[in-house]
Amino acid sequence: MVRLCRVEDCTGCGACYNICRKEAITMRPDKEGFLRPVINSDKCVDCGMCQRVCPPLNPILKYPRAACPIAAINMQQEVVRNSSSGGMFSILAEWIFIRKGVVYGVVMDEGKYVYHTAARNQEELCPMRGSKYVQSDIGTVYRNIKCELKNGQYVLFSGTPCQVAGLLNYLGELNRGKLITVDVVCHGVPSNKMFSLYLNKVARDLEVDGDEILNFKFRDEEKWGYLPRFEYKGAVVHLDGYRNLYMRLFMSCRIMRPCCYNCTYMTPERVGDITIADFWGIGEQQSFSYDTSAGCSLVLLNSDKGNRVFDEICSTIHYEQREWEEALKFNDSLYRRLPFPLDRGKAINALFCLSLRKAYNKVFNPPHKRVRHWFGNLLRKVHIIQ
Repeated sequence: MVRLCRVEDCTGCGACYNICRKEAITMRPDKEGFLRPVINSDKCVDCGMCQRVCPPLNPILKYPRAACPIAAINMQQEVVRNSSSGGMFSILAEWIFIRKGVVYGVVMDEGKYVYHTAARNQEELCPMRGSKYVQSDIGTVYRNIKCELKNGQYVLFSGTPCQVAGLLNYLGELNRGKLITVDVVCHGVPSNKMFSLYLNKVARDLEVDGDEILNFKFRDEEKWGYLPRFEYKGAVVHLDGYRNLYMRLFMSCRIMRPCCYNCTYMTPERVGDITIADFWGIGEQQSFSYDTSAGCSLVLLNSDKGNRVFDEICSTIHYEQREWEEALKFNDSLYRRLPFPLDRGKAINALFCLSLRKAYNKVFNPPHKRVRHWFGNLLRKVHIIQ
């Protein structure tokens, strides 16, 4: 029977699942909730197709570093407010729609499950706006894209670099002239299971029934940053303190898929035609001509195709060419891998097994920190320290 890549290298891209004609591979969640391929030996015919499309076994060739980073903002402020940064994804999608094409991006369903799906108009595009800090379920999207390309349609695929690599390996030698790939600068991915558990704990903490949850936004559109917004019947809550446990765990790299700590895509050399991200720190080293309070996109044009598309959309955005030094300063995921936290296992166990407050205290505010904080306040109170 064929063997895929090592468990610790598997990105869960789904290329092997999509390529298997015998349906011998299923994607199943492991104990941490990360989807992994499982091969049914009774159905497998040892054709080796799954091995040939596996990116860890067959690394994709990256484009050279883009000539210069671009800071860009969509001219439509309403779109920017509903996006995570500068609204560039929406501009690229509109370019595809004008050509009667299909856009593939990430949405969250009513059950708060995160997955990839298609959009063919602006209404279907709206749920794709905004970052979802969860690894999306690819499902059979690669198969769908192959069919659409064969039918001569334009297709835009947006995802993490490992998902783009999975798609490109799956498509192989197929004519990809009408495919635009957009990779995001990825900080690593938690699982749907982790997010679902967290959301349930927030609901219990707020004494809200699960079916009353209307929406969850990882980043509030009113402020460019990482303050989640929890909406339920009759109220909106901005989650800070211990209720922001998930994003605290995410930003501290404690809940990522194991392969994320050895990611080969965290480099300025990219796999997508276009790369988009937040342009953190824009204007700090050199002034920027436009208001960035609602966000600003970092754009890398990696291929000739990416450059051609940008030339056609640039009249609809505010943009400036910037220096690489500025782009790299606050975007660590563009040039170095994540550190592996020694307490990753403890943090995930706390998320799975403890209440919201107890999990937060165990990871971020253990007893020795609380004692030190209490003692410091006491010394300040009696004016021993300021």
